[in-house]
Amino acid sequence: MKSGERLRQRIIAAGVVLIAAFAGSAIYDGWRLHQQIMLANERELGNLAKALAEQGARTLQAVDVLLRDTGEWWETTGRELPADAVATALASRVVGVSQVSVLTLVDARGMQRHRSRVTGEALADVSDRPYFQSQREGSAGGLFINEPVITRTDRQPALVVSRRLNTRDGAFDGVVTAIVTLQEMQAAYTAIDLGEGGALILTLDDGTLVVRQPEVNGLDPTQRYPELTAFKGAPLIDRSVSPVDGRAKLVAAVGVGKRPLTLTLTRDEDHALRPWHDEMRSAIIRTLLLTALVVLTIAGLLRQLRRLETGEAEKAALEARLQKAQRLESLGTLAGGIAHDFNNILGAILGFGEMAQQHAAPGSDMRRYIDRVMQAGARARVLVRRILDFSRSGVAERVPVNIQAVTEEAIAMLRPTLPEAIRFEAKLEAGISAVLGDGTQLYQVVMNLCTNAAQAISDAGTIEVRLDRVHSDASKPLLHGELAAGAYVRLVVSDDGPGMSAEVLQRAFDPFFTTKKVGEGTGLGLSMVHGIVTDLGGAIDIATAPGQGTQVTVWLPVSGESEAQSPRPEPSWPRGNGQVVMVVDDERPLVELAEELLAELGYEPVGFDSSERALEAFIAEPKRFDAVLTDEMLPGLAGSELAARLLALRPGLPVILVSGNVGAALEQRAREAGVVELLRKPLGLRELADCLARTFDAG
Repeated sequence: MKSGERLRQRIIAAGVVLIAAFAGSAIYDGWRLHQQIMLANERELGNLAKALAEQGARTLQAVDVLLRDTGEWWETTGRELPADAVATALASRVVGVSQVSVLTLVDARGMQRHRSRVTGEALADVSDRPYFQSQREGSAGGLFINEPVITRTDRQPALVVSRRLNTRDGAFDGVVTAIVTLQEMQAAYTAIDLGEGGALILTLDDGTLVVRQPEVNGLDPTQRYPELTAFKGAPLIDRSVSPVDGRAKLVAAVGVGKRPLTLTLTRDEDHALRPWHDEMRSAIIRTLLLTALVVLTIAGLLRQLRRLETGEAEKAALEARLQKAQRLESLGTLAGGIAHDFNNILGAILGFGEMAQQHAAPGSDMRRYIDRVMQAGARARVLVRRILDFSRSGVAERVPVNIQAVTEEAIAMLRPTLPEAIRFEAKLEAGISAVLGDGTQLYQVVMNLCTNAAQAISDAGTIEVRLDRVHSDASKPLLHGELAAGAYVRLVVSDDGPGMSAEVLQRAFDPFFTTKKVGEGTGLGLSMVHGIVTDLGGAIDIATAPGQGTQVTVWLPVSGESEAQSPRPEPSWPRGNGQVVMVVDDERPLVELAEELLAELGYEPVGFDSSERALEAFIAEPKRFDAVLTDEMLPGLAGSELAARLLALRPGLPVILVSGNVGAALEQRAREAGVVELLRKPLGLRELADCLARTFDAG
């Protein structure tokens, strides 16, 4: 007891340590991933900001080169040209710089004199413009970038970039200006994806907005972000609350060359850390799942410790069930072998008995003796069929069977054989409900259950048979089988006999188990019922107790509806017309019997007790025989192999195969060999007559 408690404590402690270790590992991994993601974002934003700033600087450098070159041209050559030639020259210079919309020359008084293209506006006085005043006063320091404006002609946002014009002696001679369209600059940034909430903002040093990507409601020349300029000159990457949308951002701000411009990249910190958030959620879920798994494992281990003794008992029970299944399998194999050999003996007894019965005078002692022999043989035939059904050797044809008609037939056959003191009550309400199965097998189920009930009552009592159609709404286990949801025909056979003890109930369906005296029962009745019902997908339940009678309930799945067939008058037996039939069987009495039966039916039989001799005779005279009747279990050359040899020599020859052990494998071999009919031993006279008639009619 103490060792078990210590083991429980160790299991719990190990689980706690495992959970703590996994949680600590998840926290450490999360911290490392956070650092890595932040470093990667900072590196990406910083490199991208530098690259874009350099690109912007190159753009403005191109404009500056254009302005320098235009100023030199004007001072040296352009001043002497007529107005049309100057406009043409200015237009040709603008062609190479796509971001410049209009190139303008302004004189020293502030009057616009020449433009690269006609804009629809008169040449204006720009002496009051900041860029003109700065250039005239010499405070611009070279290139001057004016605040963004909305052009009056195109109504597009643009920057006015200007340079001072000087005379040869250095005096102020005017200004050359370039209208740089911000659409061209913004188009260069459209491919930049900074993620959800991210933005690219280009401002003047005083915070005036120049370009924003993505664009929001167009450009407002009065809009300013002086807060962003504070990041210029600070560490490349910083964290701040954005003045644009108020969200926590990663901010990278760099100057655009030596120009009075600042390029700022922002990215939502939440968006940048989204992979980290996803991974942390996943880690939390994994930790919770592991915790639950560890807890369940600990609970299972603790429960298992308490169930050690119970587990040993269950193991013993499973071993007992396995031994029982192996014993049943061995019994089935043994039963199949016995039935096969007994079929040959029984076939000769029944065959010659049937012929003797036909020739004996009705009412004579000889006829009475033979009748008793045939009755015993019929019982033996049924017994063999039960053994074969138990061993699963037989394959029954499955068709929709009216179960109520079969039950009525079985009751009608059984009722006259019961003692007068046994009262038989039947309540059949299944109507035309059909079960997919074999009528003979279903007849045996009803007959065996009723016979067992009568034998349990013995001298006096009541047998009640009920048949109805029910529907099971849910799956439920029964004594033998699992009852699935669906429609069923329910057969209930009950008696008021002594009932069964728990030990007898446990072995009730075992083959060859019986509580009757020696000679009064075979112990195959209920085992055969169990095999048939299980094969049809049904289930069986038994309610019994010592002194309280027994009630057996059989559930069979409904496959549809089928009308009961009305009895037909038995036709006369078909006869032959002297056709020659080869008979092959290794049992000489069966060969003689087949010859007698065939001769009785009007055929000319030729018997062989060896497949080799039969093949030699056929090779010698292949045209002599009209049909072949051969057993399957022949020494040397089997019946199906003999059929294949004969059909190879004479295609189209009718070959009938006979066996006491008909199964799926034999049916397959018979089809491949070209056999026209497959009959089951022992053969009856009518069965043989009908088969030969069908064979020759088909030919």
